[in-house]
Amino acid sequence: MTTTENASTLFKTISRRFKLGELLTDPDPLSGGLLHKMFLLQTTTGTYAIKLLNPIILSRPTARQNFIDSERIVTALAGEVSALPALTINGSALHQIGTQYYLVFPWVDGLTLPIDQVTPNHAELIGEQLAQIHTADLSSLPIQQTAASPESPVPWDTFAEKIRQQGHTLLEPYWTDLKRIKRWDNEASSALKQLRGTSVLSHRDLDAKNVLWKSGAPILIDWESAGPIHPMHDFLETILYWSLDEQNHVRRDHFEAFVKGYHAAGGRLDYPLEPALSAGYASKLGWLAYSLSKALHLEPVTEKEQQVAVQQVHETLKALKDYEALCPIILE
Repeated sequence: MTTTENASTLFKTISRRFKLGELLTDPDPLSGGLLHKMFLLQTTTGTYAIKLLNPIILSRPTARQNFIDSERIVTALAGEVSALPALTINGSALHQIGTQYYLVFPWVDGLTLPIDQVTPNHAELIGEQLAQIHTADLSSLPIQQTAASPESPVPWDTFAEKIRQQGHTLLEPYWTDLKRIKRWDNEASSALKQLRGTSVLSHRDLDAKNVLWKSGAPILIDWESAGPIHPMHDFLETILYWSLDEQNHVRRDHFEAFVKGYHAAGGRLDYPLEPALSAGYASKLGWLAYSLSKALHLEPVTEKEQQVAVQQVHETLKALKDYEALCPIILE
């Protein structure tokens, strides 16, 4: 059986399980994130988005439960904010065919916004949405309500040695920045320990690519990162997503609009600023480590995926340096 035939069989099985009707066209690949694959599925009952989850990600010990928990969070919040949960069968959103896990979503005719099209009004609306997430009572959900202990230390020196062994000249900038990377990692680890006493269940990746806009209103999508986080950490990461321009400069009107929306919807900000800022390195460092693993063939990748990973290493290093330069400005 060919790859195309396998894919056709997979989508027909998904359609049958969810009673979506007969496929009208071949599934259409959608552009999107770097972790999973999205497809547009048109059937006799409607239009759907199918997310095929990365098998390597799902092979991790806690990954399956994390997806289950994230869908519980978005389902619970759907009555509080404009969130898009996956469809469920027998109370479960995460399903499996062979080794392939997947999620099914109703199709939404919305658009994501590039940075230069984000206005202060957009920022204010996202501030409102974030406050509504933070003030929602999700204490009855049967999931971990506080952030887990920090994971095992990232093997930054091992990555450096692998780069040397492989003679990977495109990754040599990593060598130059290794001391800074370790310092950022130490700062983030220390900050996350300080922040562990308080947490909310939130989206945790509410940037522009994860918000669809329809008739001027936001629809929050891609909740797989959802989980516990300190509210000030979440607030700072999200406000920067919606107030920075393409040159990494803070747009004051966007920043103030976000704060206005957050306060108007009941959000409060009486938490220390410095540890929350330092915690902001953590997600970027996590993505750097993931990209390095793929760039160095430490997990199965295609040649194209490896090339993308190398580019992501460069982009993430720049993002970390930009963030370091931004922190003193935020503290002013």
